[in-house]
Parts: sequence; C-alpha cells; structure tokens
Amino acid sequence: MDIAVILTGAPGSGKGTQASTLAERHGLPHLSTGDLFRHHITRGTELGRTAQQHLDAGHYVPDELTNAMVRDHIERNAADGRIILDGYPRTLAQVEFLDTLLTGLVVVNLVVAPAELQHRLERRGRSDDLADVVRHRLSVYARESEPVLAAYRQREVLHDIDGIGDLDAIARRIDAALSLEKAKSAP
Repeated sequence: MDIAVILTGAPGSGKGTQASTLAERHGLPHLSTGDLFRHHITRGTELGRTAQQHLDAGHYVPDELTNAMVRDHIERNAADGRIILDGYPRTLAQVEFLDTLLTGLVVVNLVVAPAELQHRLERRGRSDDLADVVRHRLSVYARESEPVLAAYRQREVLHDIDGIGDLDAIARRIDAALSLEKAKSAP
C-alpha cells in the first residue's frame, strides 16, 4: 500500500483495533496520538512534559504541540509517507499541518450508531465510560469531527465504512475502500 491512511470514528467505533490490524496486515507503522502522548510523557521529553501540563488541567493538547509530536514520529518512522494514523487529525489546523507532511491520504471513517457507541463504551467499564461522560464525549466528538470529515469529503478521499459487525468483516470493508482509492489513483 503506497498511501497514508487516516482511520477515524467516534469513541467506541473500533478505530484503534482496526488501525492496529490494518497496520499489521500491510506492514505499516501505526500512529495513535493517545499512544504518542503516553510515550512522550513516560519518556519525560520536553514535549511530553508540556502535554502532561495540558492534560492535568483537563484540556486537549494544543494543535501545535500535537503537530510537533506527529512530525517527529512521521520523520522517524514513516519518512516514505506510508502510515496508518489513528486519532489524528482532529482539527482543521491539524488537517492543514498534515498536508505539509503527507500526500496521497485516504480517510476511513468507521460509522456506528450513537446507541451502539453508548453501549460499547459503557460495557468497557472504564471510569471515563460512565453514561453521562459517554454522552458528553460523543457529543463533543460529533461537533469537533464534522469540519474535519467535511474537509476530506470535499476532497473526495473520505470513505464512510459500516463499523458494526465482526472484526474481520469490518477489516474487509476497510480493505475494499482502500483498494478502490488505490485504483482511482493508478495511472
């Protein structure tokens, strides 16, 4: 696969699981911004210490800091531009920044009904998965993700994929979308 893939979807959509298996199937590096933040925080890097301050205050990590971590990761692990991105970009500023790093992007959006997302997240039983918190997280995701999805939809590189069902069936749907995108870009 000669492209960079952005795997997106609401919390509980299965994007992390699908991003990991997609990366394994195609032998590509997988960048999860959550894992990236934890890596920098654990290593005590300057970026990690700054990110931790924002997280401790209950804020999102600012775009410029997230972008710096992503640039560093891509330069070290995916200089050829072939990578699976999970949880990034999350804002239009991040979309614009990513455009300076990668070309040939394909965006796969896992679509799952809100009631199913609520059920999945509550079933996980984490402290941040309580019913009210879940509803709030899903609301924030819907509000914040729409401009990013709209930007990629306008570029005609967004593929909405049904995120319900067997993990292998979802993986096949993702691979089919990627094959279609690859065929579009073939000479």
